[in-house]
Amino acid sequence: MADEREERAAPAGASGPAFAAAAGDPALHEELRDYLLRQSELATIQIDEARREDVVRHWSLRVRHVSDVLKLGLELAAAFIVLVIALGIGFAIWQAAHADGLVIRSFDVPAPMVEKGLTGQVIANKLLDRLTVMQNQTDSSRAASSFANDWTDDIKVQIPDTGVSLGQVVRFLDDWLGHQMHLSGELYQTDTGIVLTVRMDNDPGQTFEGNAGDVNDVVARAAEAVFARAQPYRYGVYLASHGRFAEAFAAFRVLADNGPRNEVAWADVGLALIAKGKGDLNGARSYLEAGRAANPDLPNVDGVLESIGNSLGHSEAEFQAMRRFEKLIRGPGAHEWNPAHIPAAVASAESGQAYMQGDYSQANAKDAMVPGSGGSEGLITDFAFGASDMHDIAAARGYISKLDALPADSSPLSSSQVDAPGARAALLIELQDWRGALVQLDAAAAAQRRIETDSKGWRVATTYVLRTQVLPYEAYARAMLGEFDKADASLKTLPDDCDICARMHGRVEAARHNWNAAAHWFALVSVRSPDIPFADTDWGQMLLAKGDLDGAIARFTVANRKSPHFADPLEMWGEALMLQNRSDLALAKFAEADKYAPNWGRLHLKWGEALLWSGDKAGAAKQFAIASQLDLTSSERSEFARMRGLHG
Repeated sequence: MADEREERAAPAGASGPAFAAAAGDPALHEELRDYLLRQSELATIQIDEARREDVVRHWSLRVRHVSDVLKLGLELAAAFIVLVIALGIGFAIWQAAHADGLVIRSFDVPAPMVEKGLTGQVIANKLLDRLTVMQNQTDSSRAASSFANDWTDDIKVQIPDTGVSLGQVVRFLDDWLGHQMHLSGELYQTDTGIVLTVRMDNDPGQTFEGNAGDVNDVVARAAEAVFARAQPYRYGVYLASHGRFAEAFAAFRVLADNGPRNEVAWADVGLALIAKGKGDLNGARSYLEAGRAANPDLPNVDGVLESIGNSLGHSEAEFQAMRRFEKLIRGPGAHEWNPAHIPAAVASAESGQAYMQGDYSQANAKDAMVPGSGGSEGLITDFAFGASDMHDIAAARGYISKLDALPADSSPLSSSQVDAPGARAALLIELQDWRGALVQLDAAAAAQRRIETDSKGWRVATTYVLRTQVLPYEAYARAMLGEFDKADASLKTLPDDCDICARMHGRVEAARHNWNAAAHWFALVSVRSPDIPFADTDWGQMLLAKGDLDGAIARFTVANRKSPHFADPLEMWGEALMLQNRSDLALAKFAEADKYAPNWGRLHLKWGEALLWSGDKAGAAKQFAIASQLDLTSSERSEFARMRGLHG
């Protein structure tokens, strides 16, 4: 047993004779025991040291990691700062390269004037204010990028700095890389008053004199000179809008002859507008041809051609010019226009085309005021005419009331004085108040003559206003009153190539039952206006009055093919079908016409009549009820009373 215990107490791996000898020697056994204890202590110390080293190593690694992170952060921060500086410099250079506008520098003013408060900064600010007013008063749809020099809203006074500053660095870059114009000069006193000299960049100075108390007047004259030098097209528009037509014409003439290529076509359009205002339509066309040659994509050329077509009564030419204008403003000509103004221009072109095809509800819905075309009065006038042509009497009265509420406009540029009486005449013709219509037509003619006088000959449009807006309708009203001699006298003054004139010729002949002569005039216009439905509608109405129902329906069919949304041929087509005892077929025509003229009293009266003959008394009662709430002529009211009697 003792031997077994000794074997278990021996170190693992100890065997053989040496171990056996040691086991028998107590001293050696003790020494071995001490040795093993010291080895154990040494191992413990080494383990503790290794643990401490491990902790230190981990801490050192953590410190090194934090140091690396901080170093990376500093490097990134430095890189970011460098990037920001680079971007800032790049942006400053880009901005400088695209710098436009006008910079007004402080003027040189003598000390005595400065002591009175008239400093160089004050003079610069006065010029700034005057130029800003002129810029804001120049209403144009033209794109800023199409100007040789464009200030848009970028007119500013430059305040001088002392020392070196960031502002000076930016100004240096603007001067070096940009396209800014610089205005400087001096103001000084003389024995007789004051003298102001203004200088654009390196151009020779322009000098303006005045009395000592006329500083604002001298500044205003200097500002106009600056505007004319830097913004010649806008200056011409500014002059024309203030009735200074001779000066405007001269400014446009110089620009058309000597200006940059991108200015020439616009100048030609300006010349054409002034020539048209003077009544020189051939001259206007000549300028437009030059403008087209300079810039085939400029929509404004067709805008003026449209106006000329209207003045001459050339309906198809007017309509085609509208189409070309819309095509150009939607396509290659768009870059010539301010993008913010294009939607209104497109809508206005669509409205004009709809109006010329009798789609009056669409015309009024689309109509829009285009910048550069005047104020809102023209828009309200369009609505008034559209409502009358759509037989919506209540709406027409409402628009005329708005016209009457507007302040009087005596500007020689504006034809607004003609608008209200012209709109009232259209309404009274619709109501068959022929005497009242004649009074308003005379008022429109008188207003146009006043405009001609006020403009000192620069707005000589009386001939064309009388041709297309007064005399044709006057002749028609006279004929409806039985005054055929007076009607013929008016018509003899009108040219055959004027469509509205020829149509009224036809209506006058129809009123005297001269059917063949009426057909001649209507056919003349129908052939030369393949997109315009009015002559065919007049022709069909004449044939309906004659009793030629098949012929009338044939003409209404042609008119409807030209313009499916024109209510008049549809309604009269329905009447012709009723006279052919086909009230059942007439119902569809009346329902279709109702889409485009829902407030037409006669339409609902005839619709009710067709329903009554078709046996639908309830439907007839509904249409008669609608008709009773709408405006009817005296003859229509008599017919309505008769139909209500039949309906019971």
